[in-house]
Amino acid sequence: MKKKLLLMLILCGACFSCHSPQQDKQNTDLTKVNKNMTNEQLREKLALALEDMKAKAIEMGIEGVATASVLNNGDTVDWIGEMKVVGSYCNWKDGYNLVAVAWSKCGEVIATQADSGDPNHKTITGELGYAGGAYDEHEGCKLAFAFSGATSEEDLVVAKYGIEKMKSYISSRQEADTTTTYNPLATPLKKDHIKPKR
Repeated sequence: MKKKLLLMLILCGACFSCHSPQQDKQNTDLTKVNKNMTNEQLREKLALALEDMKAKAIEMGIEGVATASVLNNGDTVDWIGEMKVVGSYCNWKDGYNLVAVAWSKCGEVIATQADSGDPNHKTITGELGYAGGAYDEHEGCKLAFAFSGATSEEDLVVAKYGIEKMKSYISSRQEADTTTTYNPLATPLKKDHIKPKR
């Protein structure tokens, strides 16, 4: 009798601890979404996100330079960076090199792991302190996106839009049109964050 009772307890315990093959596959898929993603695959996704940023800037009626960088999951040094010119790479009239400004924003974002232009951040050599660079992390990747060419507020809209698109590409799913549902300025900028047009 004792042996039968012991055998029943062992079988019940085994049943409770079992997972279906489908559950195991889903868990594996979730933990390894981009574990084996190569830098080249990420670069292709960056190119798509930059095209989205370009389309967003055109929709907003602004010109400038979009920059985007990503650090692969588990990597520590090899940031991948791409750039897209939207209409003009320099504002000759006001004297702004938009390529330099956009990459400066990206550099500040990478160093601080926060959106650029925070007045509490003491800028260091190479940074200009402009708002318009955005930071986020998604599925192990670090993302630094920026835009330069319009007001800082408009630049940030484009940068955050690019990050949202990149996150959807990393997750290997296309998002529906986010222009009506996504609010990139849920935390509004203070007036002293806004720089003149460049």
